[in-house]
Amino acid sequence: MSVLYVKSAYVGPSKTFRVAEAEGLVTIVAQSDLSAEHLASHRGLITGNQLDQNAMLALKQALTAFLDCGGRWFFNGHMLRPLVDGMPQYRPIAEPKRADFDLAAVNAHPVFDGIDLKKLETNNGVAGFYGRGCNPPPEGAVVVNGLGPEYVPVDWVWARPKGGRIFSHAGNDLATMGREWDLPPTLAERIIQWANGGDCADPVTATRHGDSYRARLAEAEAYPGFASRLAASKRIVAPSSGCYYQIHSLEGPRHTEAFDMITSPEALDGVLRPDDTLWVPCRTPAQRMIAQRPVIDRHLAAGGTVVALGESLSHLWLPNVKFTQTPTNWWWWLERDADLGVRISKPAHPLMAGMTDRDVTWHLHGWFDPPDGAEVLVRDGDGGAIFYIDEVSTPGRMIVSSLDPMFHHGSHFMPATTRFLDRFIPNLKGFLNA
Repeated sequence: MSVLYVKSAYVGPSKTFRVAEAEGLVTIVAQSDLSAEHLASHRGLITGNQLDQNAMLALKQALTAFLDCGGRWFFNGHMLRPLVDGMPQYRPIAEPKRADFDLAAVNAHPVFDGIDLKKLETNNGVAGFYGRGCNPPPEGAVVVNGLGPEYVPVDWVWARPKGGRIFSHAGNDLATMGREWDLPPTLAERIIQWANGGDCADPVTATRHGDSYRARLAEAEAYPGFASRLAASKRIVAPSSGCYYQIHSLEGPRHTEAFDMITSPEALDGVLRPDDTLWVPCRTPAQRMIAQRPVIDRHLAAGGTVVALGESLSHLWLPNVKFTQTPTNWWWWLERDADLGVRISKPAHPLMAGMTDRDVTWHLHGWFDPPDGAEVLVRDGDGGAIFYIDEVSTPGRMIVSSLDPMFHHGSHFMPATTRFLDRFIPNLKGFLNA
């Protein structure tokens, strides 16, 4: 039996996983096709941070059986749904400073053997990508790596009393870390080896980790799931793909009241009304929206509004969207006289009310070539459109951006993204109701 890799994202997995599949070590399955039979016929499981935790919750019984039979699960990301009994909900570090992202080993583990953790701690000098909190370890778990002076357990492995093991990495996918040092292939190979039954930390001889780190964690939040709130008209409908950052952004108490309906992309047909606004959260796996293209086209043809935020490849499922992807500079603000060059080009527009250039500046993923007649609200340093309104391509309205605030807000990363949402959401509601 091989290791099961659940493909939740539109792109990937990396070459290492694809080579392992060709060698018979890994089975790659799209999450939409994942079944209890897949789990029952494999000994290892690897999931990424775009895992649809709503869909996974529906397979909880099969997942439990997989673990009870000795299965191993390498989990990347924030655990926000109760997928495993005894595994608490993710909690971020409260008001973190740079020192809180220092990465240090607590116990040795084969996945990290011989790897200098400083090469994983930052991305081109920027800290916080590796992790910003933890899925608090269950009783008996072995903490592998910790963050900051309290060693917040960002990595741990748990030999469940009823069988099986879980390796929790509470951050961006571990097999994408250390790119400056070409470490992703090594990490991917070791993750596969571990999930396939390779060596692991010994809970008997491991150094015990105390609970003092808990004082540094923010309180857990309630995430009630899909919602449908009373609204007479002009609803905002948000399709959630069950990724942890969308769960936090859409269901967390800070912004959830803005969304009149939270559902899945697949449930949009029959839900959308012409006076609704379809808000597609950033970093929605593109295949989920591509499959809904007929629904979106009908909505726009009926005069509806679509808000499409960044890194969801909107050019693949919206009409007349032309996008050029560019490499992302994460570290621009460390450079002398740092200025990414992003400027609000229409500060008087209602959607930009109360915003400054600082509120739309964190990093760039690319630019658009809007059609003639579209209104550009924000441009990058080269003049490229990164936020615009198109009321000319269809009878409806498209509000399109390459900015990805919900991903970073949902990851507790980059305060500018939270400020953006705090301002954009009421601005949008006022704009829609004008």
